[in-house]
Amino acid sequence: MAERGMNRNAQRSIRLLKEAFIELVAEKPLESITVSDVARKADLNRGTFYAHFDNVDDLMRSVMSDTADTMSLFLSKALESGFLEEPLPVLTQVGEYLDQNRELTRKLVESRSVEPFALALKACFREWVQQRISPNTPQEKGVCAMLTDYVAGGVLQTYRSWLVGEYPGMEIGEVNKYLSEFVRSTGRGIADLWLG
Repeated sequence: MAERGMNRNAQRSIRLLKEAFIELVAEKPLESITVSDVARKADLNRGTFYAHFDNVDDLMRSVMSDTADTMSLFLSKALESGFLEEPLPVLTQVGEYLDQNRELTRKLVESRSVEPFALALKACFREWVQQRISPNTPQEKGVCAMLTDYVAGGVLQTYRSWLVGEYPGMEIGEVNKYLSEFVRSTGRGIADLWLG
């Protein structure tokens, strides 16, 4: 939904509805959140909700899209920063965002509706890798796709596991430190494969 062309009241209503949804996610299961819950929490009426969203799933997709846009911004910064050589600055930004929005992102990754979100992130990462490596032959394109799947899948799965509590007692900084080492090692291996 393009918010640029909307008037301030519409933009404000959308922001309030999204904020209310995020607050509700911290309080109850996603599948239990209703339009009435969101409208009440946002201090708006149901008509205002329906003026902007078809249902709670539509609102959730919009919130997920916002999150994917934020991640895309981090990945575009990675484009300029040499992610494979020095991944920690980008991973730190991503990790801090996930940590600050932990309840929302945890519920999103636990939801069956998260697949489009994960695929969007993976597509952004694939584009970044392809711009960096510039594959020419079909074989190089295949290797590039494998690299993308390997690194993006590993990073996304690691964050997903951390969010759902599979690394008890491990803070996001420690997760990022290990991820950074893994990605850097992968980058060295790729350079050897590509250049050697």
